[in-house]
Amino acid sequence: RHGETRFNKEKIIQGQGVDEPLSETGFKQAAAAGIFLNNVKFTHVFSSDLTRTRQTVHGILEKSKVCKDMTVKYDSRLRERKYGVAEGRALSELRAMAKAAGEECPVFTPPGGE
Repeated sequence: RHGETRFNKEKIIQGQGVDEPLSETGFKQAAAAGIFLNNVKFTHVFSSDLTRTRQTVHGILEKSKVCKDMTVKYDSRLRERKYGVAEGRALSELRAMAKAAGEECPVFTPPGGE
């Protein structure tokens, strides 16, 4: 999971194709997570390659007392769900697409999504 982005706050679908950075709140959340985890000794750190997850990982490791210089393995295969045509659109639009297809939002796959 990553810290908050402007799109999270505005309820806009991000998915894999929208590379939205963290908001000011998101940076604070990453730092807070880092403080909470500052004595945890990670053996490996894996993350999606999207900006929001890179920024979250950096914020966490920056506060670490034991893993500050840890190498992070970024991998596009760790990106969140692909929402296809719904990416960059309001969550309400995704819900409307699902309803029009006779499905519920959590299980609905928009065109081009997974």
